[in-house]
Amino acid sequence: MWYIVLSRSLPGQEESKQQNYEEHRQWLDEQHRAGRLLFSGPTSDRSYGIYIMLASSKSEAERIAAQDPHHVRGIRSMEVLEWNAHRAFRLDGPTIADVERMARGK
Repeated sequence: MWYIVLSRSLPGQEESKQQNYEEHRQWLDEQHRAGRLLFSGPTSDRSYGIYIMLASSKSEAERIAAQDPHHVRGIRSMEVLEWNAHRAFRLDGPTIADVERMARGK
């Protein structure tokens, strides 16, 4: 199942966010390499970080997202939404099942 993680910047945490950015980025890279994240990045105003996650359950998605160093340190708050993806890329391209296999390296 796919999940959307909304990671919201908290007021007064900009300096902490910058100081811990590299650790946060490395954590994201690890999640991408493990096939758990399909997309990640900030909104254009940088008030949210968003990632699309593949997990077996919402509780697993919440547990994984809670390990983001920005969440561990209380720099950002998070909300995890279950997402029923129906289409991927072009209609004649890979299916959602194909994308899940690619994410898992299969």
